[in-house]
Amino acid sequence: AARSRSRPPDKSLAHCWSRPTDKMSSPTAVAGTGAKRLSKSLSSMFKKDENMSPSGRNRKGGAPSPTRAPVSASGGYTPKTPLTVLSKTLQDRPNFQKLRTAATLGFESQEDKERLLGQQQRSKIAFWRILTITAVLSSSLSFAIDQATFVMGLYREQFTTITHEKGLIAITIGNVIVVLVARLIVRTTMECEGSGFPEMKAMLFGHILDNYLNVRVLLVKATGLAMVVGAGLPVGKEGPNCHMAACIARSLDPDFIRKRAMSASGQGQITKLLLAACAVGVGASFSAPIGGVIFSLELMLPQIYDFTSYWGCFAAGILGSLTYEILRTWFAGATGLLPLMSTNVLPGEGATTMYPVARMILDILLGAVCGFLGGMWVKCHAKVAKAFKDWRMQGSMGGAPAPAPPKEGREPLLGGEEKQSFMDKIVSCSICKTVYNFQWRDLALCAMVTVVNTIWAAYLPLLNGKPQPLLLSNLFDKTLLHTSDEWAIPFLGVFGTILLCAVMKWCTTIMALSLSMPTGVVAPTMIIGGLIGRCFVLLLPTALKDMLMALPDGSPVTPDMEGAFYARFAIVGAAAFCAAVCRAFAMAITVFEVLALPNAVLPLCSATLTAIFVANKVELPFFDKNLAGRGLGGIPALTFTDHAEAPAFSIMKKIDVTKDCLTFKTRLFDMHEILKTHPNEDYFAVIRPLDDGEAVLVGSMSRSAIDKLISMIDPDGSKPETAVDLMDPELQRPSDGGDPLVDGCPPHVTPSTTVKEVYLVMKVAHGENIIYVTRDGCLLGSITFSSLMSHKI
Repeated sequence: AARSRSRPPDKSLAHCWSRPTDKMSSPTAVAGTGAKRLSKSLSSMFKKDENMSPSGRNRKGGAPSPTRAPVSASGGYTPKTPLTVLSKTLQDRPNFQKLRTAATLGFESQEDKERLLGQQQRSKIAFWRILTITAVLSSSLSFAIDQATFVMGLYREQFTTITHEKGLIAITIGNVIVVLVARLIVRTTMECEGSGFPEMKAMLFGHILDNYLNVRVLLVKATGLAMVVGAGLPVGKEGPNCHMAACIARSLDPDFIRKRAMSASGQGQITKLLLAACAVGVGASFSAPIGGVIFSLELMLPQIYDFTSYWGCFAAGILGSLTYEILRTWFAGATGLLPLMSTNVLPGEGATTMYPVARMILDILLGAVCGFLGGMWVKCHAKVAKAFKDWRMQGSMGGAPAPAPPKEGREPLLGGEEKQSFMDKIVSCSICKTVYNFQWRDLALCAMVTVVNTIWAAYLPLLNGKPQPLLLSNLFDKTLLHTSDEWAIPFLGVFGTILLCAVMKWCTTIMALSLSMPTGVVAPTMIIGGLIGRCFVLLLPTALKDMLMALPDGSPVTPDMEGAFYARFAIVGAAAFCAAVCRAFAMAITVFEVLALPNAVLPLCSATLTAIFVANKVELPFFDKNLAGRGLGGIPALTFTDHAEAPAFSIMKKIDVTKDCLTFKTRLFDMHEILKTHPNEDYFAVIRPLDDGEAVLVGSMSRSAIDKLISMIDPDGSKPETAVDLMDPELQRPSDGGDPLVDGCPPHVTPSTTVKEVYLVMKVAHGENIIYVTRDGCLLGSITFSSLMSHKI
């Protein structure tokens, strides 16, 4: 619009408008008049009141002026009301430039065709080069983090015991210091907080978020993750690994991302890179490339698959897992680094039974229990996270109102006196302010969670601050019950001890994931699921267990067979509970791929599917609950609820064709009036009215296009009665090759089109921010991309 105001109007547009008066102005005269003051925009049509603020409110007080629309910072009448930073970014999704003229298609000659094909080939080569390097570097970084945290875990385990009081105090203080330092580091870059999966999913549904994928985020997140996991907090690293892989991909070639962020085909390549990053992150974390690929494909539902996405994810997952295994093999002799999951159960051991149907029913029942508990765990986490945030921001767990703002120059959460003290003078320098002015409640939460986790684990010998790979291997160990004298609390017994461990992990994991730190959810929820599986099998009647373990040949059941029988329920419980929390069937595939137990396929699949089905009835998935809390409820609605199958007319915004649209032959005054009366609308339908009160959709105009057209025709606002024919070909396909002001073929769907299909239309169109709903060509309503993404569930 700025460029159009700085150049004389195209005289080829002169025949598009006229004055609907008795003395009709000629096209030449109108064009000559429009060339006088082209630098003025739509706002020049109405004189500005000196007493009015940019927002339209009287500076002297009072209500906004009824004759003035709100003005944005750029000068256009486009006020915005963002939901959150993330949803605001999605609402501002760019509208990609479309190829509309033969001269820009690039196929007017064979040479141009070969040139474009060559560009596509070079783009593919760059894509695979970035993908390969990302897989190697990401898996190497994941190994380095695992190496550091595993060594720290082994050292921490020696002192996290109630029998070594001095060592316990020392290790508790050490853990607190490490976590506090990690929080201070992460606080410098808020994009490092959390898992990273919600942001990745939001980028798959919207567009790239550059501030989430830079080198600073990569370094801070890797450092914070290593310190938090090393301090013993029950957090995983799968989500952060995916986020860091995406950061590496973007940092390897920023121009590759930047040049493709504003094109249709380029957005598809960026999406494929993000999917491959997810496959690398999960594949390297578990050494399970197949599970990583399935997880990344589940993450992108309900979007479009293609050949490159499929094979790109597989290539990245396999290469990343291979690199991780090579590094682990080289250093295994020195550190004994365990994979995230391991078991000593042999194939077929503990799985042979004469009653397979009864065994299957128990697996399904365990899946139902894990599904219900997984949904409740997500509910509990949402409430605790909100309580932590309210206390951190408002100063009260009960949600009491925030204290009155203190005097200027003091930290808002600390308060202060009006008179400046000696300490105030000391901290007045910029360096001291950085150290002194911090949110102490944030650090207090981190310290509290660390102390509770360390002390509570010290009273439970089964946990004792063990690193997560070692703890999972113990839960999947067939000899665990045989060594119960070493970890069982005498007055609780075996079942009571395992149940208390499950409660402890349930609570501390929720609290740890509620902190503003780099955290993952997969590994800690697998530990909770393994403990639930152990509790479930211990609750079964002894007669039922003997019946299921009985061998067909009548031979006695060995202790190893009995231990394997118990361990298999822990394995199934771990997969089912984690799948219920994340709502990802890939967890069952990952567990089977890593443990390689042939007889576990059917129990894992049946229990996981049951858990997902039950959890869907209880609560949203963990990551989608996070998105819904940020005002992006449309993403989980499209993925995990029945709203995706709802008809388009159920979510559309109804349009009054007499007030909300432009007629195909309209006046400049009408254009200004529709901008003033609809300050929050960015697109306006162009209609042809019918005699029965309905109107046929014939086009669409954006707010900026209307502003530009008025500025070109009547920059000084002296001829508001000038008539314009919006169906003129010059407005839809300018002869000078410029951007069209009127979209003569706006995308539209029928009222019965499902919400998911509406989203796919927007996704395939790469930039269509509005879809109109029509019946037999008559306009009914509209659906915008921002309203679809922020749709409440």
